[in-house]
Amino acid sequence: MKKIALLMLLSTLFSSYAEAQVHTTFEMRYITSDSKADGETDFRGETEWMSLDQRIDFLNKYAAFASGFYGNPGLDKPLVGDGDVRQTVGRIKPQPLTNIRQTLRLVDWCAYGYRAGKAEEAQKAFAEWSAADGATVKEGCLILKDCEVVKTLAPLQWRFRLHLDVKDVGEECTIVFHKGEKPLLSTRLTDRIFSLSSGMNRESGYYDSTVPLHLEIYGDFANNRFFVTVNGESLSCLMEETDIREIDKVVIHSKGKTEIDDISLFNFVEERTNKHTPYSSSLLVSEDFNDVLPMQGWQFLDYDDSAWEQVTLPSSHGGLQEKEESYYLRKKICLADFERAVLKLETIDPGGEVWINGQPVAVVNNRHPYDLDVTEYLQRNQENIIAVRVKPYKADHRMLHSPSDPYIGWFLGRATLVLTNRCMIKDVFAHTASLDRVARQVNRVLLQYSGVYAFEGSVEVNYYPWFPVEGEKVATVKRDIEIRPSVDNEIVLEIPVENPALWYPENPNLYRVEVILRDKGGREIDDYMLTTGIRTISQKDGNLYVNNRPEILKGAQILGSRYPIETISKNYKCVSDETIAKDLMMIKEMNGNLLRLHVHAEKDTTDGINDPRYAEYADQLGVYLLWQTAAWIREGEAWNVDFEGYPKFMRQVYNHPSIVMWEASNHPNRFKLHDISDSHDFVTKVYRTLSAVDTSRLISPTSFWQHMHYGNYDGSLDKEGNPIVSNPVLMEKLMTRGNQDAYTGYGAKWTALRKAPNKWAASCLAANDKAYFNFEHEESAAQPNWILAEKEPWFEVQSYEWEYEKGSIGRLLDASEWRISQAFQAFAAWESMKKQILIGYDGFSWCSLESGSNMFTYQKPLTDPFGVPKLAYYANKSVFQPIWAGSGNVDVVYGPADRIFPVLFNLGQTKTVDLIIELKNDKGKRIDRKVFKNIQVAGGRTVVNLDSFRFKTVPDGCYFLVYTVKEQNPPYSRK
Repeated sequence: MKKIALLMLLSTLFSSYAEAQVHTTFEMRYITSDSKADGETDFRGETEWMSLDQRIDFLNKYAAFASGFYGNPGLDKPLVGDGDVRQTVGRIKPQPLTNIRQTLRLVDWCAYGYRAGKAEEAQKAFAEWSAADGATVKEGCLILKDCEVVKTLAPLQWRFRLHLDVKDVGEECTIVFHKGEKPLLSTRLTDRIFSLSSGMNRESGYYDSTVPLHLEIYGDFANNRFFVTVNGESLSCLMEETDIREIDKVVIHSKGKTEIDDISLFNFVEERTNKHTPYSSSLLVSEDFNDVLPMQGWQFLDYDDSAWEQVTLPSSHGGLQEKEESYYLRKKICLADFERAVLKLETIDPGGEVWINGQPVAVVNNRHPYDLDVTEYLQRNQENIIAVRVKPYKADHRMLHSPSDPYIGWFLGRATLVLTNRCMIKDVFAHTASLDRVARQVNRVLLQYSGVYAFEGSVEVNYYPWFPVEGEKVATVKRDIEIRPSVDNEIVLEIPVENPALWYPENPNLYRVEVILRDKGGREIDDYMLTTGIRTISQKDGNLYVNNRPEILKGAQILGSRYPIETISKNYKCVSDETIAKDLMMIKEMNGNLLRLHVHAEKDTTDGINDPRYAEYADQLGVYLLWQTAAWIREGEAWNVDFEGYPKFMRQVYNHPSIVMWEASNHPNRFKLHDISDSHDFVTKVYRTLSAVDTSRLISPTSFWQHMHYGNYDGSLDKEGNPIVSNPVLMEKLMTRGNQDAYTGYGAKWTALRKAPNKWAASCLAANDKAYFNFEHEESAAQPNWILAEKEPWFEVQSYEWEYEKGSIGRLLDASEWRISQAFQAFAAWESMKKQILIGYDGFSWCSLESGSNMFTYQKPLTDPFGVPKLAYYANKSVFQPIWAGSGNVDVVYGPADRIFPVLFNLGQTKTVDLIIELKNDKGKRIDRKVFKNIQVAGGRTVVNLDSFRFKTVPDGCYFLVYTVKEQNPPYSRK
């Protein structure tokens, strides 16, 4: 026990000691001898000094300096590699299994998609493909022997992508796209060589012919070119100069025998009048050449599912290629004897059916988690079949960020079968009620007995260190109990944990909690296992506190749109383990500690995710979560929140310390169409519903408080400044405050930032009571590195946000100026977030972390679809450092009377630091420097204002102030 404690202590010490002791930031300023620039100047706005041409030059120089400063001069390096992601997934510890009850994780299933009429459509399509002599469809392949097949197409006029999986290439295989009888684009495959041509334009390359071939042909009429990729090797070719800009036929010719396994053709249709969806996807060809299987008797054990796909839960179905298909899943399992069986389903989204051994067990019409008592359906000492149908889904109220493909993936979440005693532990919820040297852990144990008379026995709760190092028991409590039959019995057991290893993002210590149920004779009859962290969250004095330590939430949100575009809808709400890990890794790499779950495709109806994997991974990787649940709504009438389901979703993830706040809705926006009672009643309903389940986390009814009627912090004024009777629920200790404040976003002029905070935020900050969060700050949009997207349908397609550049910069930036676009986003991000922290904001969630929304044209995100960061990602990383320095205002141009007002921000322990401020020109050469020695920085959340100064006089121009903070006595722990 002492050895384990020592190892955990050393882990904490070395982790803290290894933190970087030098922290650098930079700011860009124009310096001039013109006295008209004296005072706090705007980049663009009421006090602007620079002309439009000077602003463009300023941002151009910023991009050049910043990309080098951040070590990514080409802005083309991904943040994390696939190998690193796989290693992280491999290091995630699975949740511990039980010792008394049998907990069977039903991981691997057989799956199949089917809809009425699918078999008839397939037979008709096979007949068309095999109409030519020498063409046959057999054993899941299209076999071409010295022949050609012709497929007539709906017109391809803008951009398209053909996917082709070839098992075997004969002597030669050629794919040619035509307009009528005129060939436009040709791809030829021979042994090890592939070539592409259009008229006289030709290119060729090599591929490995010893492995199955994956071919991709991407055409782009808008830029007069096409690309061919064979097993990852790509070539491009210019289209022949011609007035023909349309394809209506594809011809596949084989010399010798060619076997094609799968073929799909996506057409991307430009829609210039739709600013939020500037192009749409349509599926012209989709063939796997497999016979459609009969579904009769799919629920029964003797049904032949040998040809079904093998999948791991959670598993999704959907998108254009699988639209309108129900998703059928089967799991065979052999069981010995048991008393009671409970099937636990994380979700059937959006609903479906559960069958066991051919009998219907449940019909589900929502996304709620389900615990189904299946004792009477399962057969003892023989094989059983569990079968699930997930019904298809189509987004009927698409929100503006969702893809054009409305068939948002439907899926089965993870499933577990519990075999145990008739008297069982139904659920356990653990949280930290208070902290001193001793943690007071509250454990709510739900017990259930299906007998007739009361059950007498005892319950024991034990705590063990579990992550990162497992250890022996550190705390225990036991109580005799009497369990009433037929109802849930809640037993609350408090247990002190001495010298606890607390959960922090930088030290995510976790405990295994074991609950044992014994009968009156002391025999162990059931147990329950969970993991949790010892962590408190509170707000006071205007700050956020985690474990009684000041904290700031620092991160971004995810919207769910994932590369590639062909599967964007299928994987929208159910992603891979690797995607979850990558999201969290990118947050950590950004010096962040927060991920806001914000996945939704519907506008006015309940939507969202409640994926426990995010919480399990965040617990171990050390990331706070703002949790949405699948009961959450985006906009419209606030009353569409699923108040019945919200508590169920909360209980499903209750024990995860990474979750620090429940968010009931994003920005319902119809409050002001009703009287004040609508706002009052909604916040009361949210608070009472959520606090009845959990009293250990913060609650936000909405992330956009200003849509409600309240005009000030305590709700004593309405939106127009009139006195009203305040709703006392607003002041409950769990209720927090916040909004979506975008001081430099949406084309705002710099003036808004200079005058920040806005009236609502100022009221909340001045109260110096509750924390205040910027739940979604979309500072501005930035074009991606277009070179990386040249083979994608969104290449150089400007966002609906493009107009913002007119307001914030002064004109639109074209695609060649993407670096300048990124420069403004980053420049504004640093200055805005810096100021917000200095005036008291307690958290940030950038919208969004990953690109993909609006058909990959949404440009606010911090990374592109391939995981390559924009400059604003690095600006966030700078301001998220535990200690940093900068100027105390947002003055963009320094006049002859202006002085620099250095400020230090610290979040952590007391320390002594030196600050070096260097003045560099746009070539990176140091011109001057100022040094502040032995600065005493108090612990907690601290702002240190240093003496103002001026650098020596320099010629007019753009300059960079590089701030370097050097710690003299690095802390050994932040506890």
